[in-house]
Amino acid sequence: MVYNLPLEEEKVKPHQVTALHLVCAFAFIGTGAIITVYNYTIPAYGAALLIAGIALLACTIFKNKWLISRQVNLIARILECGISIWLAIYSALQHWKFPEGIFAAITVAIAFAMYWERAAGGQLFVSVDDEGVRFPITSRKRFLPWTEIEEITFRYGTLSVNSIDNHLFQFSLSLPDGDDHTFETWCLARVEQHKPNRRNDDW
Repeated sequence: MVYNLPLEEEKVKPHQVTALHLVCAFAFIGTGAIITVYNYTIPAYGAALLIAGIALLACTIFKNKWLISRQVNLIARILECGISIWLAIYSALQHWKFPEGIFAAITVAIAFAMYWERAAGGQLFVSVDDEGVRFPITSRKRFLPWTEIEEITFRYGTLSVNSIDNHLFQFSLSLPDGDDHTFETWCLARVEQHKPNRRNDDW
């Protein structure tokens, strides 16, 4: 028997997507302003970077819903990543250690965001099967075997998993309570079945 219980929580939250756009916008604005004012070799690039940062900031503030839509967000991330790579490489060639480190870190963050945001809107699940409870990828703990579970309840849209060491895991599910008794009875049977397999110090 396997129960796949859908969570209300989104894998990628909109404010997380927006936050990295803001980081990029402020980094581009600050760097562009410094290059435009203090660098006499590439002031045009500094001005272009400053304009790009201001445009990104404006879109993030006034057109956020459009910006974080799946297709537009991917294009924005690719552009942000390209600019950050160029700035990191140019800083390295000029031996500017501080901006080199900043834009190298931003490039890594954007690359990770592009990977992570591909799953935006994807449904998260808590899976309960004959081996135990498998938590969603966003949870710090990914798996809890039946030998470590004391009780599982589902009340008012909330799944509660109580472990034998008194840790409580709770998740809001996007499904009605329905036939809770059948699910809880099945879980209780699994807990009782695996009690003899617990370590002696777990009793």
